[in-house]
Amino acid sequence: MYLSKTHQKLFLILPAISIFLITLIPTLTHNWPLSWDVIYHVLYAKVYSQNGFVLVNPLLNSPIGQKIGYPPLFHFLIAALGKVLDIDYMEIARAIQPIIAFFVVLSVTYVAKRFYGTITGISAGFLMVSSTIIYRIMLPVPENLALIFLPVAVYLYYASIKEKSVKYAFISGILLVLIAATHQAALLCLILIITTFTVVELVIYKNKGVLKNYGAFLLSLIVILVITLLAIIIFKPALIQNLINQGITATLGFGTSLNYNQPLSLLKYLRNFGLLLTVFSVIGAIIAVKMRRKKDVYIFAWIIIMFLLSKAYWIGINVISARVLIYMVIPLSILGGFGVSQIYYRLKDYNRFSSKRFRSAFLICVFLLSTLFGVLNASDPNMGSYFAKTVFGSVQIAPPTSSETDLSNWFKINGDKNKSISISNLYTGVFIAAETGMPINYGFANINNLTPKAYFESNNIGYIVYDKRLTLPPDYNTLNRYQANSEMFPLYYYNKILYQNIDKLKPNFTQVVYENNDFIVCKIED
Repeated sequence: MYLSKTHQKLFLILPAISIFLITLIPTLTHNWPLSWDVIYHVLYAKVYSQNGFVLVNPLLNSPIGQKIGYPPLFHFLIAALGKVLDIDYMEIARAIQPIIAFFVVLSVTYVAKRFYGTITGISAGFLMVSSTIIYRIMLPVPENLALIFLPVAVYLYYASIKEKSVKYAFISGILLVLIAATHQAALLCLILIITTFTVVELVIYKNKGVLKNYGAFLLSLIVILVITLLAIIIFKPALIQNLINQGITATLGFGTSLNYNQPLSLLKYLRNFGLLLTVFSVIGAIIAVKMRRKKDVYIFAWIIIMFLLSKAYWIGINVISARVLIYMVIPLSILGGFGVSQIYYRLKDYNRFSSKRFRSAFLICVFLLSTLFGVLNASDPNMGSYFAKTVFGSVQIAPPTSSETDLSNWFKINGDKNKSISISNLYTGVFIAAETGMPINYGFANINNLTPKAYFESNNIGYIVYDKRLTLPPDYNTLNRYQANSEMFPLYYYNKILYQNIDKLKPNFTQVVYENNDFIVCKIED
């Protein structure tokens, strides 16, 4: 199928346009940006815009503050757009959802085209759109900003080996720095992929010269780290001593470790990949195995290392397997796109199917089906809903409920901004902090009806908030309170009777100043 360069560019952008339009569905049907994580990131953006670049978020874990421990590039982007356009940061996050999704798919389409040709590129983009897990790239979170750069960085490193030019490896390293400034997990994945490529080149192709490429790839990051270290030594020497004594995680909050696992069965892998992507990636894999070209080996290596990362719990490393799947979907889409292109070309060998019209119809059917699957995924009414899971079930944490927005609006108007809030549901607490700029205290476990007033004064707590949704089930009625752990924060459940008789729940020097369907606010009296 011959296409002029102009037509190639137009066709290559079609999958990205498709995901842009598809992402508009949840963007326009939801009043809030997708996911709970974005609330956290909007809060960081507001902290940076008000305080400059800081390592501690003063609005969480008041009065001590919470180490941010997150690369700042995405937050700087939100803050800059919000300041320049004078638009609420939540609205900025919501508006960039289709834009980020557009560029992620465009990046994958471009890289697939560079590996295997135009038809593979277009097909890879559409197959990615068809995958069930595609909803993840619709979320306005740092990881998806990093995913724009990651496929290009991988391809540039491959090109540096293929062309025997460290120039491409160095440019790939510059993208590595951008990813390092955006998202830790994406940084880890990229380094694993590039290291795997290097090992493949050393072991299979006996090319020791690849070490120069690897060095060029890491050079930019090493230079940035050295400059950062020198700046810290000059301007923040005490921070160096803390790093030596306590380590990076304790000092800065940075870390990639998890305290829990979320494994996936093989069936769930396939379910997340989706029917079209699975079928065509298998076809592409079969053909690629027969050809055994270097680029095929690298695509397989990319898939395998990401699969092994998703199974890191096999060797005792905690991992959320579903979060790694998007990093597998990228090379699988490229392989699937290769499968589609091979079917298209090989249909020429069969008189019955060799006409250009039939083969073009085949491509159009694949593209339309992919788009249809993408639309169905984006139209799922539960897509924008996220829950914190405990032993007592699930509590909605996103999008914010009407009670949560009413609560935050009350604090905007009536809250003393110099006081902090202690709340039984810290997910709601983070939302309040993001919306009102009021600090959240993490010491709710220490609060009961006997807590002395001195405790509230020493921690600058001005309000206690009870989430009435956190009600103990009937078989726990002998308990007054139960601390139930969730993925990120503990949630505090109470006997329903206490919500109905609040005087038995709160200290006697507090007064109920606001109540709605789901929340009770008590103010500490002066």
